[in-house]
Amino acid sequence: MVSWDVAVMAMIGISAIGFLLSDGEKRRVRWIRAMRRCLLRMNGIIRYEQPELPALLERIDLRATPQERELTRLLHGCAARLRTSSSPQLMLLFAGETARLPGYGVLSEEDRSAFEMVLGELGRTGMREQLRLIGEADERLRAREEELRVQAGKRAQLIRTLGLTGGAAAFLLLI
Repeated sequence: MVSWDVAVMAMIGISAIGFLLSDGEKRRVRWIRAMRRCLLRMNGIIRYEQPELPALLERIDLRATPQERELTRLLHGCAARLRTSSSPQLMLLFAGETARLPGYGVLSEEDRSAFEMVLGELGRTGMREQLRLIGEADERLRAREEELRVQAGKRAQLIRTLGLTGGAAAFLLLI
């Protein structure tokens, strides 16, 4: 016969795993939110300062969330590589930087496409065109963020419920 303490600890542990996994469902939403904040910052810098591409990427300094810090680090890495590259193609540099970042891999192709499309056009078109592309990408990311927020909320609730149910089942089996 298992003691009550072991049964309670098993119940709490399995329930906690469910809550931990449900938090992971919201990572995609946080990444998209970080990309939207980055686009907003790019818009302001392009509109008022009109710097060269490496300087633009270096001026982005978002620090509010882990995703924003990682995105900032990625863009700063791209800026450093742009300054030393003989054929600067931001999209290829960004793809190289993101390959080393496992957290960025939670995003689907659809999640990344709007942001990466803007990166492909930065510095290649005029200011008005860049601002238009940023606005369109932000709108697509806003819609995607809302869609994912609803889906992630439902999935997170299901995972939490399964965790609690599994914890209760383990408790009943062990007593």
